[in-house]
Amino acid sequence: MAPLMSETSVSAVPTSTFTPALEPPPGVASNPDHPETLIHLADISLSLGLSLVTFFFLLRSYVRIFVKHAWAFEDVLTTTSYAGTVVCCGLQWNTMAHYGGLHSWDITSQQAHESSFWFYITSIEYGFTIGITKLAVLWLYRRVFSPIRRSVLDIAIITLIGLIVGFYGITTFVKIFQCFPLEKAWNGTVPGKCLGVNWILNISGGFNMVTDYLILLLPIQAVRNLQMDRSKKVLVVMAFTFGLCAPMFATLGLVVRLQNSGNPDKSWNQPKIMLCGVAELASSTLCVCFPETAVIFCRRARMATAPRRPTNTELRDRRETERPFQPRPNPYSLMADDEGESTESQERGNKVRVTSLGVLPGEEQPDEGVILQRKEVKVERQ
Repeated sequence: MAPLMSETSVSAVPTSTFTPALEPPPGVASNPDHPETLIHLADISLSLGLSLVTFFFLLRSYVRIFVKHAWAFEDVLTTTSYAGTVVCCGLQWNTMAHYGGLHSWDITSQQAHESSFWFYITSIEYGFTIGITKLAVLWLYRRVFSPIRRSVLDIAIITLIGLIVGFYGITTFVKIFQCFPLEKAWNGTVPGKCLGVNWILNISGGFNMVTDYLILLLPIQAVRNLQMDRSKKVLVVMAFTFGLCAPMFATLGLVVRLQNSGNPDKSWNQPKIMLCGVAELASSTLCVCFPETAVIFCRRARMATAPRRPTNTELRDRRETERPFQPRPNPYSLMADDEGESTESQERGNKVRVTSLGVLPGEEQPDEGVILQRKEVKVERQ
């Protein structure tokens, strides 16, 4: 059963009756009135990440629906990834609103249980969403870089898909049922048994980091053999990997997990781990969105560099200043003069003789007062 949620405030109880959830370390005093907090850092990072993800997801959806007129399974995965990222950011904010990001010696035991409960929910949702996001990235790579099925690259992508589905499916199940009864997962005072939560988080962080670097190597290997400049290859790789941000955040998250493994100050350390996780999640979602949105930016660049169409005034001034157009004479249309003299011309290396034939015999003469002038020629190649 979830703990009853109390209203969040900097000082939830009077200092005189305050009993901390954890005794402070030597040289540190409890400060429930003005505690150190991660709330401001969380507000900035979550707001920035959510804004970027929302903007580029909407831009990607516009390109897929209205420009390319395509919607495939990859787009379903991307949409699920975006929705999961939004939910994960909301849960992280809710964790911070329920005493997350505060030291355990600055809050009470009940408040610490509230923070642990929301971390429990957020970690489960994060594991599911990061798995979907990695699948969306791999599906994108398979469509773009692996046109030949059962090639080496295609087999590598399918192998990673299988590993990710299996790992995150198992770890999500283990996180949900890590304790019996379930309430013991966020309330250590409840009698029962639990699996080692720390090793679950550490293994999950290590798997995130390794798979992020493997996913990073896939487009590098595919782009290396393309016939293009090195600078363009770097831009393509950065568009598909978001400048190494996802592996960097995964590495940072693993370091934070290892540093705080076994640390009893859970209300402070658990939100720090999830902030790194949300950053990795947002950067991975951007990796899926960037390649599709490049169509819009490339089109704008072409329009900016394309020659401008001249105005009507410019065209009129140009016609007045330039010499009138002189059409090239066609030697086959040359007419002999009235005296029947012939004219010679040259066309593609062949001599052409044009001779007047006069009025053809058997034709009716015109009426009186009417003059009919005919120009008939005979063309002979010399």
